[in-house]
Amino acid sequence: MGSDKALVEIGGEPLVIRVAGRVARVAHPVLLATGRPGRLGALGYREVADERRGAGPLSGLVAGLAASPHDLLAAVAVDMPFASPEVLSLLAAEHEDEDAVVPVTAQGSQPLHAVYARHALPALRAALGEDRLSLRAVLSGLRVREVGEAEWRRADPTGRFADNLNRLEDIPKEVWTHER
Repeated sequence: MGSDKALVEIGGEPLVIRVAGRVARVAHPVLLATGRPGRLGALGYREVADERRGAGPLSGLVAGLAASPHDLLAAVAVDMPFASPEVLSLLAAEHEDEDAVVPVTAQGSQPLHAVYARHALPALRAALGEDRLSLRAVLSGLRVREVGEAEWRRADPTGRFADNLNRLEDIPKEVWTHER
């Protein structure tokens, strides 16, 4: 994208603030796993250092779970501008005793718009220690409740919660000036 994706402005605010604000509608506190606290400047949210630098989203997830005061953690990637508070609430409500509750779309499971239980922390740390960094692969070794389209569509009829941005061309024109 030519710069740090988290700081790309969407609708007049950095993507990281947009996503954090959406998560804040249903989760408190919001913890940002920015890799290294302060790396993105003052954000107004508590930041946690990655469990292991350079190990990607799994490292941030482990750090967030370790720092969270709650038994459940909503995890959302910074590049998901339409993160859905409603879907996150649905996932939390569906949790019983699983390690994770994860929506599944036509593109597959969405481990970076999911809910994780604190008791999954040892397994997630073990995967990190063994360099098994793919969250989708790690999910295969956890007790996961998958939430299919028929269920999550009740919370997000558009399904846009799973949209992510990898290039500037991926940014929908409507979010440059307003939210849809």
